[in-house]
Parts: sequence; C-alpha cells; structure tokens
Amino acid sequence: MAKLMSKKTREIVKTTTVLVFVVLIIAFYAIYPLIMVPDIISRPEAIGIDNPDSSQQNDPTIFIEAGLNPDTLTILTNDNIKLACLYFKPDSTDFSPSKGTVILLHPDDTDRTAIIPYISPLLDSGLIVIAYDQRACGLSSGTYHFAGDYEADNLVDLIAYLNIHEMLTTPIIAVGFNLGADAVIGASREESRISAVLASDPYLSSNRWIAKRKKKFDLLSIPLSNMIYYWWFQKLTGYPFDRTFADDLQPIETKTTILMPDNAIEIDEVIKLKEISQPEFLTISSMSIDNNELQSAVLLEIYSVLDLLKLQVE
Repeated sequence: MAKLMSKKTREIVKTTTVLVFVVLIIAFYAIYPLIMVPDIISRPEAIGIDNPDSSQQNDPTIFIEAGLNPDTLTILTNDNIKLACLYFKPDSTDFSPSKGTVILLHPDDTDRTAIIPYISPLLDSGLIVIAYDQRACGLSSGTYHFAGDYEADNLVDLIAYLNIHEMLTTPIIAVGFNLGADAVIGASREESRISAVLASDPYLSSNRWIAKRKKKFDLLSIPLSNMIYYWWFQKLTGYPFDRTFADDLQPIETKTTILMPDNAIEIDEVIKLKEISQPEFLTISSMSIDNNELQSAVLLEIYSVLDLLKLQVE
C-alpha cells in the first residue's frame, strides 16, 4: 500500500510539475508579451488623444511662444497617416533664395517640440526648416511606432508632397534622432532628392530596436526574448517585415554621417556598415550624451555638409 501511494504521489508530482511548466511557458511567451509589447510600441499615453486615428488640430502655439513663426501643413501619407508638419522659412530680406532645406525628425517617445532648439540657428543660417510629429507621436495620427521602415516611407511621402508644391530648396539635408535616424537613412535609399543624411544614434537593425525598447521598458529577458517580443510585435501590428540583423544591412549610398554613443561605436551594425559602404558616403563619429554638446555637433555637421555640397556644385 505504501509503495502504491508512493507511486501515485510521484505521478501527481510529475503531472503537477509538467502543468506548472506549461503554465510558465504560456505566461512568459504569450500572456506577458501580449500585455507588454503594445506598451513599448504604441504612442505615449500622455498624449491625451482618445482616438489617435482622428484628425487633430495642428497647433503651433508652443513654437510661436518660442519666438518662431511656422506655416502649418497636415500631410496624408500613402498609408493614410496624417503628419502634423511645420514649415519654417528664413528671413527673406536676408536670404533670398534660401540656402537649402533641413528636415528634422525627433527622437523616440517625444514629439516635434524636442527639436525646437535646432530651428532658430538653422533659420539664421538661411535654411528652410521642416519639423513634424512622426507617426503615432504628438499631433500626427497612427497608433504604433515601427522599426523605421514605415517612418522612412512617411518621410518619402512628405518630400514628394513638398516638392510638388515647390516648397523645397536644394540641397535637402535629412536629420534624425533614434528612430528618426533610421527613418532618414531608410528614406535616403528611396528618395534621390535627399542630398545628405545626419543620423544620431540610429538602431540600424530591427533586432537592436526591439532589444533597446526591451531594455528601456525593463522587460523580462526570457530565453529567446528578442524573437518572442518581435514576433508579438508583428502579430499585434500586422508589420510585414522580418526581423533584421547586422548582416541584413545594405550599403549607404547617400552622403551620411552617423553619430553613435561611445559604447555603440563598435556594435555589429556599425562594423557591418563600415565594411559594405564606400568611405566617401559614410562617416561614423562618436556623440556626446549632453544635449547642448549634441546640438552643437549636429549644427556644425549640417553647416559642414552644406559647405561641402556647395563646393561640389561649384
């Protein structure tokens, strides 16, 4: 009898262990990602927009209070995203025509107000400046951020619209931060009107993007976590692209400067880009994490690129 009870007990323990293991698998690979992934890829809750797909007033008040005088544009992209765009012109009495166009794409988890400090110095240098809320940010529509692909497509749509309405002056320099940096790099592959790109701390691959988002939101590092989180990202958003790695990168073919933090200068993605890109197209430099120093570095790079492009024309 004791042996029989012992055998039954062992069977119960085994069954319970298997059930607990199955429950943990479901919790870690289904329930937990299903709850957390939307939080790391959707627009910030603080935006206060109940329906992000509805039309929002393209309110420039914050920029006017900063002493700027933008024209407002709402641009519909090919995937039906409404981009809240601001268009700044330099003083026509000092600069006619303007010296070029700079398009600024703000960092992750911010909106176009994050790049206000860059606008006045560029206007004072005779440049047209364009700033807009990227998809799922600020006053633009959309629910989800993506891995730079749709953001790049939206920038291409924006440039096409501005070109049709004769609102662009060449050269055109696209400047982006974080996911905005991936957007300007991606757009330069499709949009030949982009003369130069300045990308500050891009992710470069969707694998690195999901890894950085996971770290920022302190998600569990379960086995195969990047794959699982990316899989749920695709399922929840309908995102059609496979996860990319360093080996999937394509060479840079537009004059591009990439600014990376010191601890990311030697990541696989940067090393791969150096290997496959011609040095006349790609420059990799370290960047400061101090906002004022970064701003100075970005502005100096823009001016340097303008001088170089001017020499090439002459």
